[in-house]
Amino acid sequence: MSISILLKSLSRRITSWKTIQNMLKLCNLPLGQGKDKTLKKLEEKTQKVDELTDNFLELERLYCNHILIGQKAVKLIQVEQQYIDKLIFLFKSHQIDSTIFHKTYPFILSEEDLTEIDFLPKLVDIQDTFETLSLIFCTRRSFIERTEIDINNFNQETQNKLIYYDKVIGTKKQIKQLFDVIVIQKEKEIIEVRIDVDNNFSSQERNNSFIKIINVFNKLIEEKLGIEKVLKDPINFFPLINKFYTSNNEGKVINLSFTTDEGSIKFEKMRKGKVDLRLETYHKAGKNAVHHITPYQITILWDSKILEEIKNQIELILPGKLYSLSTTNPSLEEVIIEKCIVLEEYNFILHKINTYLNHVS
Repeated sequence: MSISILLKSLSRRITSWKTIQNMLKLCNLPLGQGKDKTLKKLEEKTQKVDELTDNFLELERLYCNHILIGQKAVKLIQVEQQYIDKLIFLFKSHQIDSTIFHKTYPFILSEEDLTEIDFLPKLVDIQDTFETLSLIFCTRRSFIERTEIDINNFNQETQNKLIYYDKVIGTKKQIKQLFDVIVIQKEKEIIEVRIDVDNNFSSQERNNSFIKIINVFNKLIEEKLGIEKVLKDPINFFPLINKFYTSNNEGKVINLSFTTDEGSIKFEKMRKGKVDLRLETYHKAGKNAVHHITPYQITILWDSKILEEIKNQIELILPGKLYSLSTTNPSLEEVIIEKCIVLEEYNFILHKINTYLNHVS
């Protein structure tokens, strides 16, 4: 294991400094001020002594785990058990073609190598457990990053010209290596499609990524088994938005978008350390005044009790769209699961989703 490559992969893959902090704490590795300074000091420290080898092996394990369950947009697709069984039999003996991604997998390629490959997902690994069989794909993905520019970095003449602007936003085309996963649930007639996301990805970019990975998987299955479009219609999550909102004992709502019967559109957001939005005085008073609201987007946060050593908060986002409310059957085909460090945290949220799906009338 190259500790330098591990730290670089960790830095480029995980945008949340809080998540990296928690991972370092779990590995009993020292923390500093900010992500870049901390990781740089860790790399310098390991060049001098070998005393933290076991700690970094644990960090590597958490990193590999994060590939499977870190910040993911997820679709669930029902597949008949007969096809599930055929897929499991196929992939237990499937030989993976070597690609450039295997040069560094599970770590990320250099930027130079990444620019030389196409944008199609490539199968790099198959992981078989008692309950699931996971196919891990690597892909090069481009996206537009929006960054606020500090005008103090400009010369005085330019600063004077920009004085009446509250913000100056710059856009930059970026490329990134991401890890998408197709998880076959062996006994539940469900296949999960998980794609890597971060805060810079728009809903259209997520949709394009889903289309690519599903098409690659379906094409592979058609070639190997002669079965057309194993992955078809995703489960509709839209009814869960109101289900989670009205379940007052379920997690903590921190973001909510909704309409009122009078036609107004509202967006409310709570700071994470504060109370559940549903219990906030202003929200309760407003809801009582209009008697009824229609949520179309929600974020729920849970205090994870799985890892006793740290205080971790995991999130579920149901990113519904306002225009869906004007349709006969509002649809939402993805959820976003964030801040998970271990599989048990991800499965906790997935269990919540499945529980509420079963209670949708």
